[in-house]
Amino acid sequence: MTVMTREVLFKALEKTYGRKGMVRRDVEDLCDFILSFFGYEDYVLDNVLSAPERDVFYNLEEYGFLETHREEVNIIKGRSWRINQWTYKKDNIYKAADGIEEEEPEANIYDEIFKELES
Repeated sequence: MTVMTREVLFKALEKTYGRKGMVRRDVEDLCDFILSFFGYEDYVLDNVLSAPERDVFYNLEEYGFLETHREEVNIIKGRSWRINQWTYKKDNIYKAADGIEEEEPEANIYDEIFKELES
């Protein structure tokens, strides 16, 4: 189990949120915000999050950086206790940090030739 480092998470966030217009300082704050919940662990219990914090986590889930898990544990007298957790999607984070992107298709040179002929 590898620990998520600030450098890797920051690169992934910068390449995602930075391209959407978020300034570097805000990306750094977001990175520190996330790490403040996870620390050295790979999961965060959902019940420690406030509603605005949970909204941020849902946004991170939309970008593929986090995911939720639900677990049910049986407790005394046959009742069940639901535990909701947030976990890193490390593969997606590392891919975003490494900058692995789909290549843009090459321009078709024949389209340019025909455009010139039509003019």
